Amino acid sequence: MISLDVDISFLSRYFGIGVKALEQYRNKNITEIMQIEAQKGNFKAANFLVKLTNDPKELAKVFQLVEPKNRYLILSHMNRDDLMKVMSYLDPEELLLGLSIFNQEAIIKMMQNLSQESLSKVVMEKMDPDKFVKNLPTKFIDEFMDSDKIDRNMYMQAMQEIDDDQLQKMMEHYTGQSCYEDRDGMMQQLGKMDDESFMRAMHSFEPESKQKLVISMLNKQPDLMQEFSAEAMTHPFKMMEKGEILKSLSVLETKDLLPMVQEMPQEVMALVATQIDPEMLANVLCKDFKDVIANCGFDM
Repeated sequence: MISLDVDISFLSRYFGIGVKALEQYRNKNITEIMQIEAQKGNFKAANFLVKLTNDPKELAKVFQLVEPKNRYLILSHMNRDDLMKVMSYLDPEELLLGLSIFNQEAIIKMMQNLSQESLSKVVMEKMDPDKFVKNLPTKFIDEFMDSDKIDRNMYMQAMQEIDDDQLQKMMEHYTGQSCYEDRDGMMQQLGKMDDESFMRAMHSFEPESKQKLVISMLNKQPDLMQEFSAEAMTHPFKMMEKGEILKSLSVLETKDLLPMVQEMPQEVMALVATQIDPEMLANVLCKDFKDVIANCGFDM
């Protein structure tokens, strides 16, 4: 039984049960109390449970859900799946408060479980493509360049940002021969390559030039950020303080944060869920947790 902490004089008035009689119901849940009272001819009690489970305002009043302790007592008896249902009604700021129990490394690991869309939203809100790409090891840039979402035309357009010297160095590195072509000649030569040779040539650019290629593509098509791996997108956050990381996550919606929230210990989930608005909790209980309502009693 879930023993709620409520005012016994209020219960006495509300149910039409004497204070002394109520004391007999210690350790009984609300279903048992109402059944006994109904058998005694208490008309209020006979229909009370039906009314309570269908009237959130009455439920909030009787269970005194305005008290955080009572909300917590109810929530602490729920399993993880049920708590996740309740957490879906919290604001992002309330969920982030719970995530603050984790250290920086754990938060970054959980971020990697976000969808690519959600994670890219966090990255783009926090930093521009230039800052993001320049903080990445070359291996992540090479992985990005191999995405099948990037076609040859996108590379050719991005190469307009590469200066002639870098383009010449790339061609010489790729061919192993001195290059005397002008820019137009080099671009024509690249255009004639088959796809495999073309990509080998792109990877032959020096790291700084590859960064320029990628930055240019991200500026033109921000949704390409999702072509980076989760490990790549979270890499720059390793240089940030935990508070700064959590602040970055505030751009997400509740539904986006729930995959991270489910990593919390169950007792912490219950504590975080206690932040729910009392009227909202009453609505949720009436809608999805009538069995929980029936199992509640009163600490007298």
